[in-house]
Amino acid sequence: MQVRQAIVTLGAMKMAVFLAFFCAETPGCAETRRVAKSSGAKWRSATLCLLVALSIGLGACTQKQDLKPRVRVLTYSSLGAKGGFLAAVADDFHKETSCALEIESTLGATQIISMLSDRRIRDSVDAVMGVDEILAERLQREWEPNAYLEPGVASRLVPILKDRVRPGWLPLDYGALTFIYRKSELSSDALPRKLQDLTRKELHKKFIVQDPRASSPGMMFFLFAERAMPIRNLNGAWLTLAPSWDSSYKMFLAGDAPMVWSYLSSLAYHASQGELDRYGAVDFEEGLPLQVEGMAILKQNRVNPCLKKWVEFVLKPSVLARLAEKQWMWPAMKDVALPAGFEKVPAIRKAAPGNFEVQAVDRLLSDFGKDLRGEGN
Repeated sequence: MQVRQAIVTLGAMKMAVFLAFFCAETPGCAETRRVAKSSGAKWRSATLCLLVALSIGLGACTQKQDLKPRVRVLTYSSLGAKGGFLAAVADDFHKETSCALEIESTLGATQIISMLSDRRIRDSVDAVMGVDEILAERLQREWEPNAYLEPGVASRLVPILKDRVRPGWLPLDYGALTFIYRKSELSSDALPRKLQDLTRKELHKKFIVQDPRASSPGMMFFLFAERAMPIRNLNGAWLTLAPSWDSSYKMFLAGDAPMVWSYLSSLAYHASQGELDRYGAVDFEEGLPLQVEGMAILKQNRVNPCLKKWVEFVLKPSVLARLAEKQWMWPAMKDVALPAGFEKVPAIRKAAPGNFEVQAVDRLLSDFGKDLRGEGN
């Protein structure tokens, strides 16, 4: 062991000496050479660089060291895509703060959990965006995200979200989940009025939902549905379990089914396209579950000044308005102007209570496969 350490140490010293003399002839260390030349000896420049290299690590005098100020954000695909919100505001953030925005995206929100279980990814990420209350509960318990709330932020929240604030998680937007349908294929009399109606023969294979094992809206649907009936009662009633909201809505728009589990505010998008007369939304007697998405700040050993700048930037009303426009979700802050089309969306008549406890989610996930195979109790 001592011989091996001696070899490693000798190798490091040789590399440091090489870098020191390289530094003496490199433009990147012009200031170091100027100081040495003022003493009248070129070799002192090499000696000075050698001491620097040995004290703070190899490459101290080279130009390859990346000291670019930046904040790294982990998110799901639609937020992190080329045409998504983060890409749309990255340049403005850099211009205002001189901090770069680096985006790490995954397929869906639930995949964020598995990515953060990788220590290398977790230690390199500053913030996670697109975190709903289900993930926020799990993140808070397992990774202890830090609160980064400025005084007065909670007072800016819309009234419906006043009791949904939690430490370390900053609400940014929200939506009410329900079924969006095509009016040409389903009359108002055929629509479900309560959750039990989804098992009617007339609606068999006529709606698309997302897989709760991969999709956050899908998890919200099954947590909502199991309040009214066992999940196994719905098995086979849906057309398909889509892997994500994106894929399910594409199937719906392609005409695969007349109904899809989506957001009430999806109607704002259709209104902006001049096609609101073609689509409607189901209003369940049990109410509509609210999905609130926000940002979690991960606890780190390092201090990143760009992180605070990023939080302050995101909370600007103009930036939150762009988030609403890109995501077609209502902004969580009441001082944000709504994009065109939102004024035509029906008001949320009743918000259904939600259960976001880790135990409830884990139990549903554990039992879901059994329910699909008809093995549930």
